[in-house]
Amino acid sequence: MVSGRLRSQLQCDRSTTNNHFETHLIYHLAMNAIPDQTVLTASQIDWASTLTEVNAWRGECMHHFSAIEQAVTLTLLALDGAKPSSSTIRLRHLIGQRFEDLGEAIKPDGPFAEIGKTTSKTLAHYRQQHEAFRTQLCHGHITVAVVPNGHWLLVIRTLSIRSRQADSGLIVIEKPDALRHLEELKRDGQKLASALGQMRKAVVGPLST
Repeated sequence: MVSGRLRSQLQCDRSTTNNHFETHLIYHLAMNAIPDQTVLTASQIDWASTLTEVNAWRGECMHHFSAIEQAVTLTLLALDGAKPSSSTIRLRHLIGQRFEDLGEAIKPDGPFAEIGKTTSKTLAHYRQQHEAFRTQLCHGHITVAVVPNGHWLLVIRTLSIRSRQADSGLIVIEKPDALRHLEELKRDGQKLASALGQMRKAVVGPLST
């Protein structure tokens, strides 16, 4: 958590636009810093390197998200082409809807329940762990801050509409947690992509992978 380090005096505030999202660069100097702890001053922060590192992390997350989105879409198309005549496979536009459509197709009473038994659990785990984060990262307003030890953190604010009312959210991610989340996203994504590839192969043959 970052509450102690964010109870601080604002030293530097500027904004820029990079990779199509606005990023506010804020440096906070802790008022209650430990005396023998190395604390950066605002002039010592390499903002360009910080923003480059954040964008590289975000770009790698987006790469893994897009790889899964493609795998899910290919799998839905493969299932639609091989479905029993009495079944219907929904092929909707939004990626969240396609996750739902795939889940419906391979759930226990779905048309591909038997072949998708293992994949269904892997898909459910991926969605539980990463789907909300994908929405936050892709659609949230991101603020980048640097704390006294030099680590960056992200403040991600989201705003949507539910039942005709504003629904706002906020998460704070420190650099170590962000890197750990990337590793989990990569691991879970590779596992799901592999399971989907095997399922496509079982449905329509090796050319489907």
